[in-house]
Amino acid sequence: MSYDLIIFEKSNMPTGRTGFLNWYDKKMECDDGQDISFTSEKLQKAFHALRNIFPPINGSFAPGNKVLSETPEMKKYLCDYFITEDMISLSFSYSIVEFAYNTVKRAAYFSDVGFFNPNDSSFPMFLGNRCPMLLEGQWFQPKEIDRFDSVKEKLSSMTVKNRSYLYVTDQIGNYIQVGGYKDSFTVEKRVYMTPTAYTHCKAGYCGTGYSSNLSAIIIAGNSVKLKQNQILSKFTVEQLFLDFFQNVETVSSIEWTEMDM
Repeated sequence: MSYDLIIFEKSNMPTGRTGFLNWYDKKMECDDGQDISFTSEKLQKAFHALRNIFPPINGSFAPGNKVLSETPEMKKYLCDYFITEDMISLSFSYSIVEFAYNTVKRAAYFSDVGFFNPNDSSFPMFLGNRCPMLLEGQWFQPKEIDRFDSVKEKLSSMTVKNRSYLYVTDQIGNYIQVGGYKDSFTVEKRVYMTPTAYTHCKAGYCGTGYSSNLSAIIIAGNSVKLKQNQILSKFTVEQLFLDFFQNVETVSSIEWTEMDM
Protein backbone atom coordinates (compact mmCIF):
# COMPACT_ATOMS: atom_id res chain seq x y z
CA MET A 1 0.00 0.00 0.00
CA SER A 2 1.13 3.54 -0.71
CA TYR A 3 -0.07 7.08 -0.12
CA ASP A 4 -0.95 8.69 -3.44
CA LEU A 5 -1.26 12.35 -4.47
CA ILE A 6 -2.10 13.88 -7.84
CA ILE A 7 -1.05 17.06 -9.64
CA PHE A 8 -2.61 17.93 -12.98
CA GLU A 9 -3.02 20.53 -15.71
CA LYS A 10 -5.94 22.70 -14.68
CA SER A 11 -6.81 23.65 -18.26
CA ASN A 12 -7.50 20.00 -19.14
CA MET A 13 -9.66 19.11 -16.14
CA PRO A 14 -13.34 18.27 -16.80
CA THR A 15 -15.85 20.37 -14.89
CA GLY A 16 -17.64 18.90 -11.87
CA ARG A 17 -16.49 16.31 -9.35
CA THR A 18 -17.95 13.34 -11.24
CA GLY A 19 -16.33 14.41 -14.49
CA PHE A 20 -12.96 14.83 -12.80
CA LEU A 21 -13.11 11.45 -11.05
CA ASN A 22 -14.02 9.69 -14.31
CA TRP A 23 -11.12 11.46 -16.03
CA TYR A 24 -8.77 10.53 -13.19
CA ASP A 25 -9.84 6.85 -13.23
CA LYS A 26 -9.21 6.59 -16.97
CA LYS A 27 -5.77 8.13 -16.57
CA MET A 28 -4.86 5.61 -13.88
CA GLU A 29 -5.96 2.71 -16.11
CA CYS A 30 -3.07 3.38 -18.49
CA ASP A 31 -0.51 0.59 -18.49
CA ASP A 32 2.58 2.74 -18.72
CA GLY A 33 3.49 6.24 -17.74
CA GLN A 34 5.50 8.53 -19.95
CA ASP A 35 8.86 10.24 -19.67
CA ILE A 36 8.70 13.65 -18.00
CA SER A 37 9.61 15.36 -21.29
CA PHE A 38 6.19 14.39 -22.71
CA THR A 39 4.15 16.22 -20.09
CA SER A 40 3.27 19.94 -19.86
CA GLU A 41 5.78 22.65 -18.96
CA LYS A 42 4.00 23.43 -15.69
CA LEU A 43 3.98 19.79 -14.63
CA GLN A 44 7.64 19.51 -15.59
CA LYS A 45 8.37 22.48 -13.30
CA ALA A 46 6.56 20.78 -10.43
CA PHE A 47 8.29 17.47 -11.09
CA HIS A 48 11.79 18.98 -11.08
CA ALA A 49 11.04 20.81 -7.82
CA LEU A 50 9.75 17.61 -6.22
CA ARG A 51 12.31 15.09 -7.50
CA ASN A 52 15.02 16.83 -5.46
CA ILE A 53 12.93 16.28 -2.32
CA PHE A 54 11.36 12.94 -3.22
CA PRO A 55 13.82 11.06 -5.47
CA PRO A 56 12.18 8.82 -8.11
CA ILE A 57 12.29 5.08 -7.51
CA ASN A 58 13.29 4.49 -11.12
CA GLY A 59 14.08 6.37 -14.31
CA SER A 60 16.88 8.73 -15.32
CA PHE A 61 16.57 10.84 -12.15
CA ALA A 62 16.60 7.92 -9.70
CA PRO A 63 19.51 7.76 -7.24
CA GLY A 64 21.87 4.86 -7.74
CA ASN A 65 22.52 2.09 -5.26
CA LYS A 66 25.73 3.78 -4.15
CA VAL A 67 23.91 6.99 -3.27
CA LEU A 68 21.21 5.09 -1.41
CA SER A 69 23.76 3.09 0.57
CA GLU A 70 25.64 6.27 1.53
CA THR A 71 22.45 8.16 2.48
CA PRO A 72 20.08 5.54 3.94
CA GLU A 73 17.69 8.23 5.25
CA MET A 74 16.83 8.98 1.60
CA LYS A 75 14.98 5.70 1.24
CA LYS A 76 11.86 6.79 3.11
CA TYR A 77 11.49 9.78 0.74
CA LEU A 78 11.60 7.71 -2.45
CA CYS A 79 8.59 8.31 -4.70
CA ASP A 80 7.01 6.36 -7.53
CA TYR A 81 6.01 8.84 -10.26
CA PHE A 82 3.36 7.93 -12.83
CA ILE A 83 3.42 10.55 -15.60
CA THR A 84 0.96 11.34 -18.38
CA GLU A 85 0.74 14.33 -20.71
CA ASP A 86 -1.47 16.26 -18.26
CA MET A 87 -1.22 14.48 -14.88
CA ILE A 88 1.38 13.13 -12.47
CA SER A 89 0.54 10.62 -9.77
CA LEU A 90 2.99 10.38 -6.86
CA SER A 91 3.11 7.39 -4.51
CA PHE A 92 4.81 7.73 -1.11
CA SER A 93 5.54 5.72 1.99
CA TYR A 94 2.97 6.22 4.75
CA SER A 95 5.81 7.27 7.08
CA ILE A 96 5.96 10.70 5.40
CA VAL A 97 2.26 11.37 4.72
CA GLU A 98 2.00 14.83 6.29
CA PHE A 99 5.28 16.09 4.84
CA ALA A 100 4.43 14.74 1.37
CA TYR A 101 0.92 16.23 1.40
CA ASN A 102 2.06 19.73 2.35
CA THR A 103 5.10 19.74 0.07
CA VAL A 104 3.27 18.50 -3.04
CA LYS A 105 0.45 20.97 -2.43
CA ARG A 106 2.95 23.86 -2.28
CA ALA A 107 4.72 22.58 -5.41
CA ALA A 108 1.35 22.64 -7.19
CA TYR A 109 0.80 26.22 -6.05
CA PHE A 110 4.22 27.46 -7.21
CA SER A 111 3.87 25.64 -10.55
CA ASP A 112 0.26 26.76 -11.14
CA VAL A 113 -1.13 23.24 -11.49
CA GLY A 114 -4.05 21.52 -9.77
CA PHE A 115 -3.76 19.32 -6.68
CA PHE A 116 -5.87 16.30 -5.71
CA ASN A 117 -5.76 13.95 -2.75
CA PRO A 118 -7.53 10.71 -3.75
CA ASN A 119 -7.23 9.42 -0.17
CA ASP A 120 -10.16 11.53 1.02
CA SER A 121 -13.40 12.93 -0.37
CA SER A 122 -12.08 16.42 -1.12
CA PHE A 123 -12.55 18.06 -4.50
CA PRO A 124 -9.48 18.91 -6.62
CA MET A 125 -7.83 22.09 -5.36
CA PHE A 126 -6.99 25.23 -7.32
CA LEU A 127 -4.56 27.12 -5.14
CA GLY A 128 -4.08 30.39 -7.00
CA ASN A 129 -6.24 32.58 -4.74
CA ARG A 130 -5.09 30.99 -1.43
CA CYS A 131 -8.68 30.76 -0.15
CA PRO A 132 -10.41 29.50 1.84
CA MET A 133 -8.11 30.44 4.70
CA LEU A 134 -8.29 29.14 8.26
CA LEU A 135 -8.99 31.65 11.04
CA GLU A 136 -8.09 30.52 14.57
CA GLY A 137 -7.91 32.30 17.90
CA GLN A 138 -7.80 32.06 21.67
CA TRP A 139 -11.54 32.56 22.22
CA PHE A 140 -13.26 30.93 19.22
CA GLN A 141 -13.33 27.71 17.22
CA PRO A 142 -11.27 27.51 14.00
CA LYS A 143 -13.27 28.30 10.87
CA GLU A 144 -12.66 28.56 7.13
CA ILE A 145 -13.05 32.05 5.67
CA ASP A 146 -13.17 33.62 2.21
CA ARG A 147 -13.74 37.24 3.24
CA PHE A 148 -11.59 39.66 5.21
CA ASP A 149 -14.66 40.88 7.11
CA SER A 150 -14.41 37.78 9.32
CA VAL A 151 -10.83 38.64 10.23
CA LYS A 152 -11.62 42.30 10.84
CA GLU A 153 -14.45 41.42 13.21
CA LYS A 154 -12.19 39.19 15.32
CA LEU A 155 -9.35 41.74 15.37
CA SER A 156 -11.75 44.35 16.72
CA SER A 157 -12.61 41.96 19.58
CA MET A 158 -9.01 41.77 20.86
CA THR A 159 -9.57 44.24 23.69
CA VAL A 160 -9.12 42.08 26.78
CA LYS A 161 -6.46 39.65 27.95
CA ASN A 162 -8.53 36.50 27.36
CA ARG A 163 -8.78 37.48 23.67
CA SER A 164 -5.09 38.05 23.14
CA TYR A 165 -4.08 36.11 20.01
CA LEU A 166 -5.34 34.90 16.65
CA TYR A 167 -3.87 33.80 13.35
CA VAL A 168 -4.81 33.25 9.73
CA THR A 169 -3.34 30.44 7.61
CA ASP A 170 -3.73 30.05 3.85
CA GLN A 171 -3.97 26.80 1.89
CA ILE A 172 -0.22 26.32 1.44
CA GLY A 173 0.83 27.03 5.05
CA ASN A 174 1.64 30.74 4.95
CA TYR A 175 0.34 32.42 8.10
CA ILE A 176 0.15 35.71 9.95
CA GLN A 177 -0.45 35.91 13.69
CA VAL A 178 -1.02 38.64 16.24
CA GLY A 179 -0.72 38.71 20.00
CA GLY A 180 -1.68 41.37 22.54
CA TYR A 181 -4.68 43.51 23.42
CA LYS A 182 -5.83 47.12 23.98
CA ASP A 183 -3.45 48.97 21.63
CA SER A 184 -0.24 46.97 22.09
CA PHE A 185 0.29 44.10 19.68
CA THR A 186 3.01 42.08 18.02
CA VAL A 187 2.73 40.51 14.55
CA GLU A 188 4.77 37.85 12.80
CA LYS A 189 4.29 35.87 9.62
CA ARG A 190 5.63 32.86 7.74
CA VAL A 191 5.79 32.94 3.95
CA TYR A 192 6.91 30.01 1.78
CA MET A 193 9.33 30.86 -1.03
CA THR A 194 9.60 27.28 -2.39
CA PRO A 195 7.78 24.02 -1.54
CA THR A 196 10.00 23.60 1.55
CA ALA A 197 11.79 26.91 2.26
CA TYR A 198 10.15 29.85 4.01
CA THR A 199 10.89 33.13 5.79
CA HIS A 200 9.65 33.76 9.34
CA CYS A 201 9.56 37.47 10.18
CA LYS A 202 8.41 39.90 12.87
CA ALA A 203 6.91 43.30 12.04
CA GLY A 204 8.35 46.55 13.37
CA TYR A 205 7.97 50.24 12.68
CA CYS A 206 10.66 51.78 10.48
CA GLY A 207 12.79 54.71 11.58
CA THR A 208 15.13 55.69 14.39
CA GLY A 209 12.61 57.29 16.74
CA TYR A 210 12.45 54.25 19.03
CA SER A 211 14.64 53.38 21.98
CA SER A 212 16.55 50.12 22.13
CA ASN A 213 14.88 49.24 25.43
CA LEU A 214 12.62 46.22 25.66
CA SER A 215 8.99 46.56 26.61
CA ALA A 216 6.47 43.88 27.53
CA ILE A 217 3.02 42.98 26.31
CA ILE A 218 0.72 40.26 27.65
CA ILE A 219 -0.29 37.31 25.45
CA ALA A 220 -2.46 34.55 26.96
CA GLY A 221 -1.44 35.64 30.44
CA ASN A 222 2.28 35.59 29.68
CA SER A 223 4.61 38.59 29.54
CA VAL A 224 6.44 38.82 26.20
CA LYS A 225 9.36 41.24 25.86
CA LEU A 226 9.73 43.11 22.56
CA LYS A 227 11.73 45.92 21.04
CA GLN A 228 9.84 49.18 21.27
CA ASN A 229 9.31 49.44 17.50
CA GLN A 230 7.79 45.93 17.44
CA ILE A 231 4.79 46.97 19.57
CA LEU A 232 2.11 47.88 17.05
CA SER A 233 -1.21 49.70 17.13
CA LYS A 234 -4.50 47.96 16.35
CA PHE A 235 -4.85 50.05 13.17
CA THR A 236 -1.45 48.85 11.91
CA VAL A 237 -2.31 45.24 12.75
CA GLU A 238 -5.51 45.41 10.75
CA GLN A 239 -3.63 46.79 7.72
CA LEU A 240 -1.01 44.03 7.94
CA PHE A 241 -3.68 41.33 8.09
CA LEU A 242 -5.47 42.89 5.12
CA ASP A 243 -2.19 42.88 3.18
CA PHE A 244 -1.69 39.20 3.98
CA PHE A 245 -5.24 38.38 2.92
CA GLN A 246 -4.77 40.22 -0.39
CA ASN A 247 -1.17 39.00 -0.87
CA VAL A 248 0.28 42.53 -1.17
CA GLU A 249 2.63 44.82 0.79
CA THR A 250 1.21 48.32 1.27
CA VAL A 251 2.23 49.41 4.79
CA SER A 252 5.35 51.47 4.11
CA SER A 253 5.87 52.27 7.80
CA ILE A 254 6.62 48.60 8.59
CA GLU A 255 9.79 46.58 8.10
CA TRP A 256 9.95 42.82 8.52
CA THR A 257 12.87 41.32 10.45
CA GLU A 258 13.68 37.67 9.96
CA MET A 259 13.47 35.70 13.17
CA ASP A 260 16.03 33.20 14.40
CA MET A 261 14.87 29.63 13.85
